[in-house]
Amino acid sequence: MTESSSPPPPPPDASADEIEADIAATRERLAESVDALADKVNVKAQAERKVEETKEQARAKVGEATTKAKATAGEAKGQAQQLVDQAKTAPRPLQVAIVLIPVTVIVLLIVKAVRGRRS
Repeated sequence: MTESSSPPPPPPDASADEIEADIAATRERLAESVDALADKVNVKAQAERKVEETKEQARAKVGEATTKAKATAGEAKGQAQQLVDQAKTAPRPLQVAIVLIPVTVIVLLIVKAVRGRRS
């Protein structure tokens, strides 16, 4: 494969040093091309790079999810604490109602279930 950006060959009247420099530059470009080609055909190395990329993406997503979960948990804890504080400062009849309403519903459901079995 030829590159359009490769330098022109030395002129016919070039000195030995110029020719040797051109040969060294050509060898360097050839080595880079061979390395690039070897990298393209090395499936194992490509797979390992892809695995590392995927691991890094997973780590980033886990970090984001952890941060979001901690923030959400903190908000929920704050809201729960506000509700507890409100219940503590509520008048006594309201506190009793807060406890008795769910208990009454549960008792009624149990009674209904027992009566339903007898029928």
